[in-house]
Amino acid sequence: MPAVRRLAPHFAALLVLLAILPASAGAASASREQRQEMFGLGGWAWPSSGEIAALSGKGLRSWRVTMSWADIEPHRGQRLWAGWDRLVQELASRHVQVIFTLTACPRWACDHGGPPRSELGRSAWVDFVRAAVRRYGVGGALWREHPGLPAKPVVHWQVLNEVNGPDQWGGPPSAAGYAGFLKLTASAIRGTDPNAKVVLAGLGEKMPVWLRDYLPALYRQPGFAADFDVMAVEGYAPRPRDLRRIFRTTRRSMRRYGDLAKPVWITEMSWSTGGGTHPFVTSERGQARRLRDAYDLLLACHRRWNLGRVYWFSHRDQRVPAGSGDYWGNHNGLIAADGRWKPAMRAFLHYLRVRAPRVRAASCRR
Repeated sequence: MPAVRRLAPHFAALLVLLAILPASAGAASASREQRQEMFGLGGWAWPSSGEIAALSGKGLRSWRVTMSWADIEPHRGQRLWAGWDRLVQELASRHVQVIFTLTACPRWACDHGGPPRSELGRSAWVDFVRAAVRRYGVGGALWREHPGLPAKPVVHWQVLNEVNGPDQWGGPPSAAGYAGFLKLTASAIRGTDPNAKVVLAGLGEKMPVWLRDYLPALYRQPGFAADFDVMAVEGYAPRPRDLRRIFRTTRRSMRRYGDLAKPVWITEMSWSTGGGTHPFVTSERGQARRLRDAYDLLLACHRRWNLGRVYWFSHRDQRVPAGSGDYWGNHNGLIAADGRWKPAMRAFLHYLRVRAPRVRAASCRR
């Protein structure tokens, strides 16, 4: 009995330790999963099988993919899903979640760039959106056709991109025009899959219509705030610290219109390693340094800013044909055109693990 009494305090301490360890391990695991979901990639082109295998093996869990209506349905009523099926299956098999950016209009539906304007074109767009959600969304046909595949239904659907500029809007930007198109598309998405979330088009800070002007104009459109679930902005800026200004601008409008509860995503950001003189161009070491500085700031401020996800664009550089024009966007990849990993890719992969930021939350307010 005396021996048992001497061991009792140690035994009690051991029981407490055993009770704590699983909870701590679970918390660490949850934190790692959240981090892996927070930092994602996108690209000019689809990732190769080798890239998917290598990056998912390092913890990548989210990929933003442009879904081109023009490529899927070049002729009305003849939808070509095969390539998209293979991509989604390959990503799902590696436990990588997809967000689709819906964009591009086929020639038979549009005689201009940007989204459809005619009644015929808008009706065909709605049919296309519903078909895409029925195929890849929750309970979608792709998952029923492949019951052995890990189910990674597409939940988030982004409606167009960079609509505060003329290139993807197909003419002078129009807040009223985009708000109406968003309402039409959100209704099609939600009516097909009640689990789906609608992501706003990524708004660039200094597009032809600046973010500070375009976003308030959107909020003034009737019913706009109810037509999306995730605010999306782009993080392109000369310096990582400029992200504070982008978030101040965004959150100021959200606060003014009572919409602060929504999460904010950065659906594109990067710095480039070539393409001529430009504020976004730096060396390969500089690219890695700016990525670290930016991600440290975003991690430190993510609760204050209600930041959900951050997508680096692009994952890989584009090859520039001889004699053609070049610009910084061809060289903002974390992988060089020849497949070599730049230093920034290794820096990126560090953030998929549990890494404490090097800056304090106080820096969010500067």
